[in-house]
Amino acid sequence: MGTSWASPIRRDMGIIDRLFGRKNGPAQPVRDVAELVAPLSTRAVQLLKCADATRSYFGGSPSLPEAAAWPSKAGKPLTFLASLDLESLSQTLPVPWLPSSGRLLFFYDVDNQPWGFDPKDRGSWAVIFERAQATSSDLPAVARGLPQHYVSFQTISTYPSGERPEVAALGLNDAESDAFIDLGSSAYGDFPCHQVGGFPSLVQGDDMELECQLASNGVYCGEPAAYRDPETARLREGAEDWKLLLQVDSDDDLEVMWGDAGVLYFWIREQDARAGRFDNTWVVLQCY
Repeated sequence: MGTSWASPIRRDMGIIDRLFGRKNGPAQPVRDVAELVAPLSTRAVQLLKCADATRSYFGGSPSLPEAAAWPSKAGKPLTFLASLDLESLSQTLPVPWLPSSGRLLFFYDVDNQPWGFDPKDRGSWAVIFERAQATSSDLPAVARGLPQHYVSFQTISTYPSGERPEVAALGLNDAESDAFIDLGSSAYGDFPCHQVGGFPSLVQGDDMELECQLASNGVYCGEPAAYRDPETARLREGAEDWKLLLQVDSDDDLEVMWGDAGVLYFWIREQDARAGRFDNTWVVLQCY
């Protein structure tokens, strides 16, 4: 007999396999992903809400340096997010580009939630570095306050995203890629992804360092054309200077939801952090 009726079907399935990546034969062996990516990991500090009174906390009403005014934009006070004691942080994990003492106070426009891709967003957040003991300060009457929760620190391992060349070079198969994603998310346990330093826990694309570099230098990043602008090429190299200063996850306990279950990221250039210039911080919001 001639060719059976099944042959065209098998031929069509072969085309589908080539087009959509279906592979014949035995499944590829899965390597030990944790061991494979260990050289790429960076230690970070996870922030955990706790019952004990510590020198670091989310929300409440902070004490400000005597000469510092409550941060505001267009006459509206920003919301206080967190106060982090740098000595306690350093005892948990020394971050070489952060001071080993003092405090950092973080503020943000929680009501409008600017995304940070527009240079005009500058001033919608603030970070105050306090070297010495602060005086007490009352929350402005018109400012939104968050519930206060004390914070403890623990170290975790963070990993670059699969978009980065060093991860792509590993040639992870599908099962290994899934294991890699699980490895990164499991570091936080069942807690929100609140973090200082390390690689960010991404919601969208892995280009925040470049976005901070461009937007902080006056380039509007709300459209793809910005990344093809001649000015972008000149500024791109400086993206490597940006470090993750603080990552604040959406958190019911804090009564904050960044967009649709997103994450808020405070970034700073390493040279600015070392010099105590925390007024040069930039913020990016990512959400689903």
